[in-house]
Amino acid sequence: MTSSKFARIAVIADAHFHDLYGDYDFEGIEVEGRRMIARRLTDTMRSTRVFNESYQVLRSALDKIVARGINLVVLLGDYSDDGQISTISALKKLLDSYSKDHGLVFVGTAGNHDIFGQNGRHHAKRFLNANGTYTTVASDSEFIDEDAEAMVFSDKMYCLGYPAGLQELPDLGFFSKTDAIHWETPFGRDTDWESRLYNACSADGKNEYQLMDASYLVEPVPNLWLLMIDANVFEPNNGDLSNAGSAAFIDSTNAGWNAMLVHKPFIVDWMKDVSARARLEGKTLLAFSHYPMIDMMDNTAADEKTLFGTTSSVRRTPSGKVADTVIEAGVSIHFSGHLHVNDTARVSNIKGTLTNIGVPSLVAFPPAFKILTIEDEMMNVETVSLCDVPIDNRINRQYRTEIAVTKKNVGSMLDASDYGEFLSAHVDQLVIHRYLKREWPPKLAQLARQLNLGDLFLLARSEKIMDWDEIIPTLKAERSCSNLVPETLGKMDSVPALDMIGDWYRLRMGSEMALDWISADRMAMYRLLIEAYKSDTSKDGEPKRMFATMFRMMAAYMSGLPSRNFSVSLQTGQVMRQ
Repeated sequence: MTSSKFARIAVIADAHFHDLYGDYDFEGIEVEGRRMIARRLTDTMRSTRVFNESYQVLRSALDKIVARGINLVVLLGDYSDDGQISTISALKKLLDSYSKDHGLVFVGTAGNHDIFGQNGRHHAKRFLNANGTYTTVASDSEFIDEDAEAMVFSDKMYCLGYPAGLQELPDLGFFSKTDAIHWETPFGRDTDWESRLYNACSADGKNEYQLMDASYLVEPVPNLWLLMIDANVFEPNNGDLSNAGSAAFIDSTNAGWNAMLVHKPFIVDWMKDVSARARLEGKTLLAFSHYPMIDMMDNTAADEKTLFGTTSSVRRTPSGKVADTVIEAGVSIHFSGHLHVNDTARVSNIKGTLTNIGVPSLVAFPPAFKILTIEDEMMNVETVSLCDVPIDNRINRQYRTEIAVTKKNVGSMLDASDYGEFLSAHVDQLVIHRYLKREWPPKLAQLARQLNLGDLFLLARSEKIMDWDEIIPTLKAERSCSNLVPETLGKMDSVPALDMIGDWYRLRMGSEMALDWISADRMAMYRLLIEAYKSDTSKDGEPKRMFATMFRMMAAYMSGLPSRNFSVSLQTGQVMRQ
């Protein structure tokens, strides 16, 4: 039995549900009497999320929630693969079945993958054929994929816009909960979507649209207020775009709360009003939106920009003004997804504190969801891992057929014994196929492929200023000086720098959950390297400065606030490890 003040709440972020046996007007692959519509492993290795596994892992999360006797579930955006009509229909059937059979009640916020602008947008996806080749299914009849074995055109692949995309999920809270004690929007209590329109204008003033905002406040049980904020921002593009369709809007992916302050200031006014009423009426107020309000990467955005340039992570980092504005509005606890990270961030100023709890994705490392238990003035947060979800060998067999055709090296992904191992191996493939290619400076990426941890230790200790082409020969020469070779160098030489980079990303995405996947010996080596690179490198060569920045960021990932099982004071915002 729980002694909580309210019924416990489960929070799921970024489920990215794909209907593995869905209807996209493509026959797929016959597997055990069913038609499997499977995405390519080749595409998975370049994506920050896995695709096919979402079908089972969402069910596994909901089963764990049912087993714990929880019935209130928050879906924190990106609940669908890409908002495709067929996908949303299948998701509705799945959620409805858990509501009917187990009494689950769902409330949700929309993410950038669930809906797009006024009228939606086209999508095209590559699905496996039985022989390992692929067929592209597209909603746009003019789309061309010259490498595809075949093309299929279907409206079922289309992603709807506001309000149509939300109306497909009528029981998710967007248009009131009939059994709720209280429900409202920033515009009042009218459930009609036309009452929830706001004006969005392009920077050049040439394009103006009326868009719907899907924010709402719901009181599912007495005295608990859930502030569900639609933080999607669709800013109109400049120029003559009267017939541009989806191109009329800037993609919401990198906009987030920085853009909210500019394009949806009425939301901040509403938040201020809601928080004031919550204090007056004795309500416990929790806020949810898909996008973070605080830097969720342990304040490393400046280092990341120096190291890699303006990456997607840098573009998605909220400014300090966001936290100040939210604190001024009276909101102190916020849950976000979007970044696929498990982390906790906190900002304080003279007016208050904002704690942002980052909920990890179900389809990226580390897979997990959160459970909230509120006791008096304390909120306890438990992170439930999904690493134990079994591998679906039916999917794996199709992957093996695919790589027999593509000849791709997929590392240890197909040898994984469970879902956790699969996603940990996926991180290593992301390093090779995405991060080093897309985000890292070419010279740094090339050097990282050639070095091991022993080399990096010697580089940290060296007093020589080395340019890129001098690193390898200089380190080789310095190894001949026995007084520079510590006893630990032998162990460090056995660890390629690429392995360290994989762990760097695991710590970045998982914080303390990543420690389940990194040995104590490996962590000791990383701490030694962090210490070795602490000295002033401002007068050193560029390669050494870059590695020093990397290890400074790694140290930040290792030393943040508790993010697995912890408590948050609803009065002070203090975060305490359980």
